[in-house]
Amino acid sequence: MSKPAPRKGRAGSEEPRTYIVSFHIPKALLDALDRLVEMGVFNNRSEAIRTALFNLLREHRDVLERRQMMLGYR
Repeated sequence: MSKPAPRKGRAGSEEPRTYIVSFHIPKALLDALDRLVEMGVFNNRSEAIRTALFNLLREHRDVLERRQMMLGYR
């Protein structure tokens, strides 16, 4: 389960803007990720992972939308 990050979202909102998610990653992937950060492609690991996740979700958007439609008909 993810834990909310300590900062708050919009003014007056108790909903956090970001959440902390922990996961396991092979050393080779972490090293490659760190090289991208060192090269300045990304500002930090979090930015790189957010970008990768965004691209993955965008790539599979049709699957997510079909699943949502199926759930609506149950």
